[in-house]
Formats: sequence, structure tokens, C-alpha cells
Amino acid sequence: MRRIFTVILCFTSLTFLFSCSSSKMSNYVPFTRDLKQKLEKENIDLKQVQFYVDQKLILNRNLGDQKVVVSSGVVKLENGKYVNEVIIPALTPGLVEESDNDKLKVSFEKGNNNLAFGPGSGYSINEFVLYGTEWKNGTTLVDYDSNKFRARCGSCSDVASALLVIKKKELDKWERKSRTLKGRTVGGK
Repeated sequence: MRRIFTVILCFTSLTFLFSCSSSKMSNYVPFTRDLKQKLEKENIDLKQVQFYVDQKLILNRNLGDQKVVVSSGVVKLENGKYVNEVIIPALTPGLVEESDNDKLKVSFEKGNNNLAFGPGSGYSINEFVLYGTEWKNGTTLVDYDSNKFRARCGSCSDVASALLVIKKKELDKWERKSRTLKGRTVGGK
């Protein structure tokens, strides 16, 4: 009897956790190439749009054995080496600092700390994903804080699945154009 109760309690807890996280994400939509074109057509400056990243991102940089001052992130000791780690939690707000064709440089903190996002490839060809080089085992090298960091997803298996998103409420504001007609009457102006 106790085992059945434990199984039911675990199942209920997991269901509750997944429903909470999915309902939170339902307020956001992926930023896509099509959406970018719509905003540009409406002359909306992307620097005025609030962006978010939908997954937790972890940026690591090995600093070696020497002692170093770190300007952003955390320095921690791993296997006798200093590591600079920057964590960007899911749904951290960010701003576009630069836009170059389809490439957006998004900043999640003040300073020279932009991450590049743009249309992906394959299944995410229309959605804006993290840009990087030297992809390996679901990670990539990115430029951040004037240094090279290895980026990985803290809540998924491949950092390429982390998307740039915006709040759905904001999207509704831009897409909804409404006007009420008063009608026309015979002999009226």
C-alpha cells in the first residue's frame, strides 16, 4: 500500500512540475526569420524588443593554473585549474545590441557581452539559435566578454536547440491591427 501511495505521489508531482514549466513557456514564442521580417516591415526597431533565451546556457572558459581577475561570471577551481563560468538561466531577458542581416547580437548584461543568434539549419532553419564555431558533442565555441567560451545547454542535450524567444503578449500587440468602421449613409459625408 505504501509503495502504491509513493508511486502515485511521484507521478502527481512530476505531472505538476511539467505542467507548470510548459504553461510558463506557453507565454513565449520563438523569434523567427518571418517574424523579424514582419517587424522590419512595420519599422519596429529590434533594439526596442525584449528577447529571452528559452534554455539555460552555461559558458565555460579554462583559465589554466594562473590566478586571473574575472570581469563576468564566476571563477571556480576544477581539477586544479581555474574555470570562468557564466550562467544564463532560461528566460533571462536580453537586448539586441547589433543587427547584421539575419545575425542578432544579444546582450544579457552590460558591457561587451553579446552572444550571436541567427536562423539555424535543419529543423530550426527559420528559428533564431545560438551561433558558434567548433561544434562538438552538443557544445560550441562562442565569443563572449572578448574571450572564447565553450557554450553548452544546461537544460537540454544540445545547445543548438536553445532558441531566442519573445513574449507572446508582445507579439499579439504587433500583429493585431484593429479599426472600427462607423459605416456609410445615403447623402452622408
